[in-house]
Amino acid sequence: MSYILNALHKISLPKRAENPIIEELLSNYTYGEKWSVSFDSNANAITLGIFERASLDTSEFVLNITDDGVYIEGENYSALMRGFITLLEKIKYDDAKECFYVENECVRKSPLIKFRCAHLCIFPETKLDFFKKCVRSCAVAKYSHVIFEFWGMLKFDCMKELSWPFAYTKEQIREIVREANALGVEIIPMFNHLGHASACREINGKHVVLDQNPKYEYLFNSYGWVWNIGRSDVRELHSKIRAELMDVCGEGGYFHLGCDEAYSVGHDIGAASEMAEYINSVAEDLKRKGRKAIIWHDLLLSKEDCAGYVSSSVKQVADLLTEKLDKNIIIADWDYTAHGEIWKSPKKFTDAGFEVLCCPWEKQQNIEEAVNTVTDGGLYGIIHTTWHTLYASGFRGLVYSGILSYGTDAKNIDVERRFYCASVARKVMPAHGEYEKCGWSEKMTGPGL
Repeated sequence: MSYILNALHKISLPKRAENPIIEELLSNYTYGEKWSVSFDSNANAITLGIFERASLDTSEFVLNITDDGVYIEGENYSALMRGFITLLEKIKYDDAKECFYVENECVRKSPLIKFRCAHLCIFPETKLDFFKKCVRSCAVAKYSHVIFEFWGMLKFDCMKELSWPFAYTKEQIREIVREANALGVEIIPMFNHLGHASACREINGKHVVLDQNPKYEYLFNSYGWVWNIGRSDVRELHSKIRAELMDVCGEGGYFHLGCDEAYSVGHDIGAASEMAEYINSVAEDLKRKGRKAIIWHDLLLSKEDCAGYVSSSVKQVADLLTEKLDKNIIIADWDYTAHGEIWKSPKKFTDAGFEVLCCPWEKQQNIEEAVNTVTDGGLYGIIHTTWHTLYASGFRGLVYSGILSYGTDAKNIDVERRFYCASVARKVMPAHGEYEKCGWSEKMTGPGL
């Protein structure tokens, strides 16, 4: 038995969902069909046809499909939209009857991991349409949060040299933020407050500020790689940057401060003490604004702490930072070499009183062990990183990590996830025959079939 999707039946959603992305996705999942859509409800419910209510029980959302209608309810708005995504993915086409339908069932779901986050970089090479495709795909993969890290690609008011002349405007990014919010995803702003101060990868030798205006060299240490946080004008600039990013990325509970790979700090006890004082002051400022600070883990870890795991500090520095940093700061533990075992590095941070996020990258086993580490250890959640690989295997890892963290049965997707991810890419942003907009790769060449 099934419910036949009829264009005459109106789908009703909450007023909060009013955004063109809703009608666009409904159309995309039905080969371009037009829907009758209204945004007229204050409840966390979506209805279609002559629906039959169902209770949430202990689940975050319920999706009830009968012969005559569809009912979705969420414990909150974000949960409701994950129910909406679930409905979209259940739509099928009957070519004999030339109609779309969804099979009758009552689905109740809750996430395996509550905090499920993707970290997306906006590089100078990142096309805006492709970035939008990635954010939409994160919603389909049921991430709760997405981090936006702008590598010189957002125009700031406080200092024009923080961005390249061809950077995106705030309104261009706000449009993507509004789409994400309509789909139940919270955007987390990020700005590196210590290392990576060039807003470029170290292998490129580029520097967003100094390649435009070298007189600002005094704002940095380590030849431009690390911010000179001892200066009051640097601290004031960072405060203005945070304010602009929070305004662009919208309301939320977090801010990522970076703080990875500042190698000079990791080998200097005085610089480490200064870092602890500064990051604590920033975390306190964010707390007053209702946000928690997140930092990368590697400066808090030495090789003596956890052999074989990523570390950037000598033991004296790692121990000082672990002791002195505010325990309300969330530690994002990234390790891309951990395979076939529960991660060992988070224990140092949980023993010290921190909440911990495991951060895998593109490899399937690395992702799976990160999820296992979080669930086995009762950790705070996941940040899936992508860096420069979104145009290759990174997109597949992005989608896979999201669905696995949510608790979706991935037995078949393990084998066919490339094909599943291609389907997601087509559905969230159809290419309409334009080769350059198909899939996630701009080129045909590359490893694999």
